[in-house]
Amino acid sequence: MVKILVVEDNDDILNLIKIILELNNYEIVMASGGHEALNLLKNMQELPDLILLDIMMPEISGWDVLDIMKSNKNWKKIPVIILTALAQEKDIKIGKEKQVDGYITKPFEKKYLLEQVNELILKMQKGNK
Repeated sequence: MVKILVVEDNDDILNLIKIILELNNYEIVMASGGHEALNLLKNMQELPDLILLDIMMPEISGWDVLDIMKSNKNWKKIPVIILTALAQEKDIKIGKEKQVDGYITKPFEKKYLLEQVNELILKMQKGNK
């Protein structure tokens, strides 16, 4: 089963994403902030196949979490989809510069979220064959 780490500080959005993805047969691990996500990654026996990462979070931003992940040899290849309210062109440009695998803006459509996740998982699975 594909494991997805969802990093989101808004509990309502976090639970909504969990429900949507679990109903589509994904295993979900949740983190309510960047520090929690990094601690989970450090302690996971099996790393997630994909990370959905919010940007605007207290204490440490999603961009900082992404930078830390990219500097870690064990985590840098985990695909990341940004899930954020930051929808301006400059924000999306930052995502491209940081080579994220997807960029979803809030509020998002359930169908669009699933399409993005499914496409990336399919692409990863084809790449592993």
